[in-house]
Amino acid sequence: MIRSRLLLVLAGLLAMGVARADQYRSEVKELDSVPQQAPQKSAQQQLQTTTDPYAKALLLRELAAQAVAKKDYAQASRYLEQALASKALSGIAAEQMRRDLSQLYLAGGDFKRVLPQLEAQVKAGNAAPETLVALGAAYVEQKRFREAVPLLQKGLAAVKSPDASWQRALVAALFGAGQEKEALPVLETLLKRDPSQRDDWMRLAAATIRYGSKERAQAVMELANRMGFLDKPEDRLRLVQLTAQIGAPFEAGSLLQAWMQKGVLKADAANWKLLAGLWIAAREAVPATAALEQALKLQPDAALYRQLGQLRLDREEYAAAADALHKAVQRGGKDGNTLLALGMARYQQADVEGALLAFREAAQFAPARKLAAEWVRYLESGQAREQALAAAAQRRQRGDGGFQLSGRMSGESFALSSGQQASVTLGESGGDPYTPIGADRPGSADGTIPAWTGGLAKGGSPGARLANPYAGDKPLFTITAANAAQYRGRLTPSHQALLARYPGYQMPVYPTRRSVAYPQAIYDATKANVGKARLLGSDALEGAKLGVPFPRPQSGVEVMWNHRTRYRGDSVDAQSTQAVVQASGRLQTLKQIERVAFRYGNLRAPADLSKSNILLYYLTWFGRSRNDTDFLVLVHETANSEENPRDIWVLPPKINKMFRIPPVGYDQPFPGADGLMFVDMIDMYNGAFDRYVWKLTGKREIYIPYNGYRLLDGSVKAPDLLRPGHPRQDVMRYELHRVWVIEALEREGKRHSFGKRVFYVDEDSWNVVLVENYDRQGQPWRFQEGHLLAFYDAQFANTAPVFTYDLKDGRYFANRLNDRDPPPKYGEAMKDSEFLPATVKARYGR
Repeated sequence: MIRSRLLLVLAGLLAMGVARADQYRSEVKELDSVPQQAPQKSAQQQLQTTTDPYAKALLLRELAAQAVAKKDYAQASRYLEQALASKALSGIAAEQMRRDLSQLYLAGGDFKRVLPQLEAQVKAGNAAPETLVALGAAYVEQKRFREAVPLLQKGLAAVKSPDASWQRALVAALFGAGQEKEALPVLETLLKRDPSQRDDWMRLAAATIRYGSKERAQAVMELANRMGFLDKPEDRLRLVQLTAQIGAPFEAGSLLQAWMQKGVLKADAANWKLLAGLWIAAREAVPATAALEQALKLQPDAALYRQLGQLRLDREEYAAAADALHKAVQRGGKDGNTLLALGMARYQQADVEGALLAFREAAQFAPARKLAAEWVRYLESGQAREQALAAAAQRRQRGDGGFQLSGRMSGESFALSSGQQASVTLGESGGDPYTPIGADRPGSADGTIPAWTGGLAKGGSPGARLANPYAGDKPLFTITAANAAQYRGRLTPSHQALLARYPGYQMPVYPTRRSVAYPQAIYDATKANVGKARLLGSDALEGAKLGVPFPRPQSGVEVMWNHRTRYRGDSVDAQSTQAVVQASGRLQTLKQIERVAFRYGNLRAPADLSKSNILLYYLTWFGRSRNDTDFLVLVHETANSEENPRDIWVLPPKINKMFRIPPVGYDQPFPGADGLMFVDMIDMYNGAFDRYVWKLTGKREIYIPYNGYRLLDGSVKAPDLLRPGHPRQDVMRYELHRVWVIEALEREGKRHSFGKRVFYVDEDSWNVVLVENYDRQGQPWRFQEGHLLAFYDAQFANTAPVFTYDLKDGRYFANRLNDRDPPPKYGEAMKDSEFLPATVKARYGR
């Protein structure tokens, strides 16, 4: 492992000849006369004719150097052994020759012979670093790892730039001694110097899995995969499993299916079963069903049939569900739950006799007895058949919806159509499948989500309220507590919780309108950002300009940067109302005024991040009116907060002085929100990303608040809108849209009041529209619901109003209410100078 380094040292020692003359000064002898010139003979010839022991020793040293040059280390060792045996050299020269001989033994693998010499040199003290490392390496070869570690550590510490082979010897010793944790920094240093060594990557992965976090281990394995080092099936499966364990089953499933399709992992029953489990965890029923069917073709199994039957049942595919569940029972999977599911599947097909048979069998099992008996009584009542037939007649055929594998980890693009089962088609077909900012252009397979055709055209009058372009739309249906189970696959857990908690809570669902459009300059800039924008860290963006930085996001934090930098007009001057609604219905209201100059998203003069580390300037104040300033805040938001954190100044009430304060954010309370909202919940999420690990879990089709123009056109006043428990829901509008789903888990060593957060990001606008915030015990706590609106007068999208629910105590907070406030002004000229602290103090101070 360290031989290459030792041989270089040894070759230098033996080949330099007179360069080591200072070590042999005691060997100089005075001759009586100058000898005559003789013909030059080779060292071997001279050795045969020379009788002087001292001359023989020097000739033998020269021959050893020649043997080293030929890599004949055994012969070189024999020459030095003969020279030492002559005892013709002084103590200093003999000691150096013994060191050289030790190096040769080590190079030739003769550790048994080298150990005494090396141990003697180390014991004598002041051993050279090479000697320490050589002895340590010899101990590693003999599996004496604990003895090797301190020697190698000492040798490495004595050299400013140690050879990589020395570091690898230390890693081997640490692994052998069971000290893998100490090997982590050594391996990281090695890979920074030379990332091309597969063994280093595999060792780092092994040590990280055991002593680091799963997130870190997954990142190491993913990098090793990108380097092309995961060439063994067990390593590839380890990456798949780690990816799933860190909460990204969609990415894990995409990677596994891609590898199976390409043939680098076997498409056997075990891998199909694993794949099905990943898709189930990712809540992707279509590919999960396909994977289970493939596994069952290869290895029929009662448990797999039961899983398949449950998936089919959840998707209301009752005939296929009944078939799978019946096969599960036939193969020995007869238990109460399976029989209950079989009975329900048969009942939904109006097969009352078959359902009765299943429920009667289920009643024989204690856990299912009570429920099965209730079903039997109902089915024997005489009304069951008619009701089942009527329900079957009204049931609509459910489409599969579109499904696309993630190519983030495999480096390729994959598409799985609704008609396919387990096959995967590489590449893209039929024109550009993406919108100019990176959304999926086609609609869903069942047509519920239409294709994007450009969004709303620019229109409206500046300074006027937006007219509702969809005023003629009627709800398709309304989700209530009574029918929520029917739609649960397209509802967030928080919406399900609100439906269960409040009997009057409802969600009117309208036709999906893909209304969002941006200026052409944003589309052009987004295209130009591809391949240029990158993150130096979670909080450091570079290479992007004006448009969406990452239209093909590869990570959760890239999606969040798209939200953070999305275009919202060059500037905004807005007044709005915010309100805390107590559980009793009591209101506490406050006005908020905001002036924002966007520097990154600015059509007239987009910021160059390489020259100006500013994303935006933000000025806000609160009071009973626009001219009644209770508290003022000025923010300079940066693109690279690792280099320069955001700058913040405050102007407290009744004190005519701007105070610069440390960067605030995270879970510090937002003014006037009664503790319901934190600073980093402004704009759904803002500020640094360093307290969480951001996981991209894939895309989902869910019902989200969209195109709610009625909430801002002045027709619904705040006192009528804000009711106890929740706002008036009959005036809301929800649509089915595709969203990116990001899971944020508290990073190790960091702390936030929310231990976990789940973000739902609209694909057409990169706006975060819903956020589920959990407490540190994993319980649902705060739910943010932003009603997304396409501001077609300025060609951007934003959420207004926003409701933040406390799922524990029944309060909620509403902001960006605009029923009585003047419409916001977008795009007015704002100078950077008006956001200087001195200017702000002069203009707004008292």
